[in-house]
Amino acid sequence: MECVVRPAKSTDCDHVMGMIREIAEYHNLLDEVTINSQVLRADGFGGDPFYQCLVAELAPEQEDKQGRLIGYVLFFFGYSVNTGRIVYLENLYVVSEFRGRGIGKKLLSEMAKAVLARGCSEMKFTVAAWNSQALVWYRHLGAQDKTEASDWHCFELGAEALRRLAGDGR
Repeated sequence: MECVVRPAKSTDCDHVMGMIREIAEYHNLLDEVTINSQVLRADGFGGDPFYQCLVAELAPEQEDKQGRLIGYVLFFFGYSVNTGRIVYLENLYVVSEFRGRGIGKKLLSEMAKAVLARGCSEMKFTVAAWNSQALVWYRHLGAQDKTEASDWHCFELGAEALRRLAGDGR
């Protein structure tokens, strides 16, 4: 199946938000989704040079579903003291009926071209341990599991911990 990968525009926001909700619903986390299309637009969705999104859209010859977004990849830029400019993969998603057709790889490939052009030397991301299919796929692409290989661990400070750290005291 042919698709076109392109930078997201603010007009894609509602469609991407729908896919974000699909992910959350699948993981029984829909009640934890705190963002909406208006928040994404206010944050510069589709125009922020730091935080970017590419979307996969059905190719024009798919007349019955032309223009339908069928996947996205969200990523943002950062720096590493060891390697310089890096990219963090936030989320890669392909609508279930279109999985297994190379769309996820095409999204990542286009992202790789874009971030290499900006001087990035590596991509960092996390994968849930239960998502064995994704773990195999990323390894097949050449990704290295840093928890296994280098004994690095991924940490997160949630909202409450951030407030404590900031001295809010709540």
